[in-house]
Amino acid sequence: MLLFCDIRDPLKLSPVSFNTDKYLSVESHGGVRQVTPTLWAEALNIYRPDLIAAMADTVTDLEAKNKRIIRSVDRSLRWLDENLAKAKELDIPLFAHVLGHTNIEERARSARETAQRDVQGFVVNVLGLNHDQIPTLIRATVDNLPQDKPRLAYGLATPEKILEGISNGIDLFDGSYAYKATQKGRAIVFKFGKDLKKTEAAAAAKTLNLWDPSFAHDFDPIDTSCGCNACSRPHTKAYIHHLLNAHEMLGPLLLMSHNIYQLDQFMAAIRDSIESNRFEQDKETFMQHFSHAIESDGMKGHVDEVDSESLGVPLKKKRTIL
Repeated sequence: MLLFCDIRDPLKLSPVSFNTDKYLSVESHGGVRQVTPTLWAEALNIYRPDLIAAMADTVTDLEAKNKRIIRSVDRSLRWLDENLAKAKELDIPLFAHVLGHTNIEERARSARETAQRDVQGFVVNVLGLNHDQIPTLIRATVDNLPQDKPRLAYGLATPEKILEGISNGIDLFDGSYAYKATQKGRAIVFKFGKDLKKTEAAAAAKTLNLWDPSFAHDFDPIDTSCGCNACSRPHTKAYIHHLLNAHEMLGPLLLMSHNIYQLDQFMAAIRDSIESNRFEQDKETFMQHFSHAIESDGMKGHVDEVDSESLGVPLKKKRTIL
């Protein structure tokens, strides 16, 4: 396991106060912080991660003018040079953000300029951008990057976006999909490549909503072929459904264990598919078999009360959980 540090959270796009040549505004648990290259270096010296991402003046406004985009690229390149000097001093590999927002020419320029630096990898950020633009913007970036260094994407977390990202030259992805599914009370059940059974129906669900009352008496594990802590015990869908309804901490823990394991299996199946020269075919099969509708929050609209069905005992009156 490697510790990768970035001062921005790839899980969400957080518009914050404006940046200047001297500092980067970053949202934290204690409010907005102004991070300078000096403060960045101090944090790097304390945490000593395995990998670190350089500071970047990421543009969050979808209607940003070209002048703002050009300034963000120039500013980030200056910060990169300062960050790189400190990272080399501590012998810590550094990933550089490749910027340019929605401007194809600036994406290409940022990639070319960044590739001239002695960095160990690149971060391609498409978080919050229009879905139809993303493939073109990614290609404008990766076409100007060296083939022998990894490209990490922010904003390509769903299975569909991961597959599309791979087709467009992305190597690494954040694992926020597992976290978001857990927060919604959903268990990952999709498969890829050899693991995807041809008998599965078209438009099948990629996840199970374990908040749903239909699982109150389902005493099978989430996935009989899964080796995670939740399924190998095995803990049943009914049990996890009960834990969610009772707001027990163990419920999300078991779900997170399962979802991380399944996402890891998904990536392993992708690597096997690439090595076997079947990726594009397997990708097409995946897209045909599963539903690509936005998955709703299983808890949304759920009454925060004890559910007698999930508890398996009769109750004369529902009690509110405190």
